[in-house]
Amino acid sequence: MEKVKIAIIGTGLRGAYTYAPLIEKYKDKCEIVAFVENKKGRRDLFLEKYPVSEDMVFDNLNDFVAHDKLADAVIISHYDLLHYDTAQVALVKGYDVLVETPVANSLDGLVHLKEYSQKNKDRLFMVAYNNRYSNFYKKLKEIVDNKELGNLINISYNVDIGYQNFVHNYVRGNWRITSDTATIMLTNSCQDIDMMISLSGGNCQKVSCFSDLRVFNWENFNTRMSENCFRCGEEELCPFSAKKMYLQEDKFINNSIHIKPTKENLEAILKEGPYGKCVFYCDNDVCDNLTSIFKFDNKVTANFNINAFTKESDKKIRLFFKEGEVEASFKEKEIKIKKFLTNNEEVIKIEQEDTDEKLFVDFIDRVKNKNYDACVSDVGEVIQSHVVTFAAEFANVSETVVDVKSFFDDAVEMTKQIEKMMF
Repeated sequence: MEKVKIAIIGTGLRGAYTYAPLIEKYKDKCEIVAFVENKKGRRDLFLEKYPVSEDMVFDNLNDFVAHDKLADAVIISHYDLLHYDTAQVALVKGYDVLVETPVANSLDGLVHLKEYSQKNKDRLFMVAYNNRYSNFYKKLKEIVDNKELGNLINISYNVDIGYQNFVHNYVRGNWRITSDTATIMLTNSCQDIDMMISLSGGNCQKVSCFSDLRVFNWENFNTRMSENCFRCGEEELCPFSAKKMYLQEDKFINNSIHIKPTKENLEAILKEGPYGKCVFYCDNDVCDNLTSIFKFDNKVTANFNINAFTKESDKKIRLFFKEGEVEASFKEKEIKIKKFLTNNEEVIKIEQEDTDEKLFVDFIDRVKNKNYDACVSDVGEVIQSHVVTFAAEFANVSETVVDVKSFFDDAVEMTKQIEKMMF
């Protein structure tokens, strides 16, 4: 049986620690034949674990795409800013594509997404929306659709990032500057927006949004502190200390700080690099709390909140119906159903599952069988969630209620006018 040949573009946490192990697990179906990584340390480490021919290892994307087609499919897991352009080039070269989120972090890219997906019907263009493969969300959707509790009235969707995850990614890490990546609703929560839209059963009409950077800013820095946690006079009392976050436990996120995260290596890099900086002395500008309100065309309303200030990471969802309510925790994989006509509470436990694996297997099987129909994670299926995040950010900065359709129609027209002048 011929294996599906895969090229991985970007061997960071997702490329090296999610997709590569899955390819190894399903090595009877697929194999890595090439990869692209611009950091030498990562290239060398990846090559040790997953040997490929030296002429199939690339330190930049341009050299890779300059070649004739080298694989059946590419997995795009490098910088957010490059997802859209890389996917576009890969489709033109004839590759089937699985791209990490967000697919596009600019409005002009988003305008062209549907166009590219329609032009390349003979190619698979999948987005890594693994939540769409989750039994947890499927069960919630089933509860909404069967109407045993009556019609859905309102959704309360809370994204608890967790203080350590937030500090790692959005204060010290690669997503800390909005202009370098995108808004937090897009980079962290476009899948959650997608799930909220799916649960609503409608299309988003209007959105308002408010956010602030309350804590992780220079206003909270004082003279007893230091630019680096290793020299700080208040380190012992600080929950955000880099020493506490990275040196007390062997954590998965340590792999993003150093390719060989021993205690000695971590200490050395934390003393000099961005991950050891005081959280009140960084150059971050991403909000640490956000709240938004959505109105759908079927009269369902929703509030959507992103919060850095929680101990644990979780997605907590409440659904309010005519004749009952539902409480759900993604972390606990637990759904509670409370009907108004009874005092009994039904508790549903969902088994733990690897949604990354489900998505990956679906991708590989579709590439192998050239099955491009009815894909739940096709790019055309997820565009609305991206559009809504851009509309929410516009509502945020303009302090207005934004009509989502008018907002995107204006973006399409503006893009056409700009491109007409340029080309």
